[in-house]
Amino acid sequence: MIKLNTPSFIFTSEDTQTSSKVELLTVNYTNYLGSKIVDEINVPQGYIQSFVYNETGNSILSDLQEAEAFTGNILNDLTNQYIAILQTLNPSITFTNTL
Repeated sequence: MIKLNTPSFIFTSEDTQTSSKVELLTVNYTNYLGSKIVDEINVPQGYIQSFVYNETGNSILSDLQEAEAFTGNILNDLTNQYIAILQTLNPSITFTNTL
């Protein structure tokens, strides 16, 4: 989970802001087997689809990454990635990983 130092409207992109104040965000992910083209051959590929939800369960951020990008605790790594994004977009707010 991600905790904000104070309930705030936050930017989720350069031109998008939440419609209500948030104080706690939840990071969730699913993994699945897909495919990709390598040297003109369709090969299996694992993916991680991740989301950040506000307190009302609305997804405010999402991302899709190849599973090989993660070598440790996937949820902790994703939470830290999202904190870095949110901190850049909202420099006056402190975001804390509560895992």
